[in-house]
Amino acid sequence: MIEIADIEAAAERIAGHVVRTPTVPSPGLSALLGAPVTAKLELLQRTGSFKVRGAAAKLLALSEAERAAGVVAVSGGNHGIALAVTAAALDVKATVVMPRSAPVRAVEIAQAAGASVRVTDDMDGAFALTAELRRDGLTLVHPFDDPEVVAGQGTVGLEFAEDAGELTDVLVSIGGGGLIAGVAAALRARRPGVRVWGVETQGAQAMSEALKAGGP
Repeated sequence: MIEIADIEAAAERIAGHVVRTPTVPSPGLSALLGAPVTAKLELLQRTGSFKVRGAAAKLLALSEAERAAGVVAVSGGNHGIALAVTAAALDVKATVVMPRSAPVRAVEIAQAAGASVRVTDDMDGAFALTAELRRDGLTLVHPFDDPEVVAGQGTVGLEFAEDAGELTDVLVSIGGGGLIAGVAAALRARRPGVRVWGVETQGAQAMSEALKAGGP
């Protein structure tokens, strides 16, 4: 779906809009696991998560007409915050659709950044409202199912490959799959001998269930 050239282009595009976060040894994890561990500190990223990379990559790839019309995203938290903050910086009108279960703080941050936040009863309602808004001309900024977003998230892997020392295994969290898709693509090109592992939260293991079932 994406190549290393797409990730490199995304890195160039989003430079100045995101932080090159530190890559540091983790004495605590190293002691716990009995092996040297290096961590990429995306919690120090603008808005507190890697999501701003994909949001910036997508917004900066839009045409003038698309940016003028505005964008919309469905989010349970971090993606909506990232889109709201990045859209404000780029003077793009953003609408974030969140289910009622989203953290109140996430709603407040997105609103404070200038986004129009629409709250629905559940995630099904959020997707239905988003589809309606797209028909009105807004461009969807999907949290993971978009090549531009995946390339943006892949810049985490690009930086990690450049900044980390010797690596044998890299562990990446999986939600929707955008982060691990981008990171794996970057590492496959830059550190082809490294094994990439996906890690899911128990109770939210959609990716491993899909792999087991042979499909979504």
